[in-house]
Amino acid sequence: MFAYHEPQSLAEVTSLLTAYGESARILAGGTDLLVQMRKGRQQPHHLLNIKTVSGLEQIAATEDSVEIGAAVTLGEGERFLAAYPEYGVLRQAMHSVASVQIRHRATLAGNLCNASPAADTVPALVVLGAKIKIHGARGDRLVPVERFITGPGRTVLLTGEVVSAVVLPRPESGSRGVYLRKARRPSLDLATASAAVFAAGGAWRIALGAVAPTVVRVREAERLLAREGLSAATAAEAARLARAEAKPITDVRGTAEYRRELVAALVEQALLALGEEGARP
Repeated sequence: MFAYHEPQSLAEVTSLLTAYGESARILAGGTDLLVQMRKGRQQPHHLLNIKTVSGLEQIAATEDSVEIGAAVTLGEGERFLAAYPEYGVLRQAMHSVASVQIRHRATLAGNLCNASPAADTVPALVVLGAKIKIHGARGDRLVPVERFITGPGRTVLLTGEVVSAVVLPRPESGSRGVYLRKARRPSLDLATASAAVFAAGGAWRIALGAVAPTVVRVREAERLLAREGLSAATAAEAARLARAEAKPITDVRGTAEYRRELVAALVEQALLALGEEGARP
């Protein structure tokens, strides 16, 4: 049994989290938490529904950033970002999450806080340089997505803290990206491996998902592309570097060796797709 709470403010959320500690869990979309509760993996004594907190369901765009509230669903975020092609890599990642029905319930913040190594949105958020806005008793703090998840199911959140928004910096004009994933059943299974590639001016960012405990940046490949530019040869070399950087495990979705080969193929495919896009008039 658990007690159900409908806090009306972030201050009330923080107060409840501080009071109940590890026995409390945040309920946003519930698509991960409720499944884990049914399977007995999570047994909270208190559920805090943050959809009742005013403002968390909003998306705010400024000249410098787009701020997506913690209660905004993936479907809502995907539709909003359609007006901003520079965020295409994130829209592709959002669209990759499960089914339409799930995306109408699941939230972007929840996908992050679940801290799965195979979370689709995390590699895309990493290459965009996104940050997490965290609210606690001492106020707000911003943490880069790349440092937010510390391991499977673990984040930097402290007792009493709650994610209030995901902040996307505005990329320079002409920036573009690609997110690719491979799963046994695309609308049902977690990614066996995934890759996000982003090009902004002469800079490149490459992030791999589902091939390590947390998202992996392929920095050597990023430097190669910045130095030599994108070509078939550098795409192939970046793929080799991605394969070497991956540290996957063997599980029901695939062997470690298969994942290494798969992520290399995804990186090369994403880079070549960006090359074709950049060559179009």
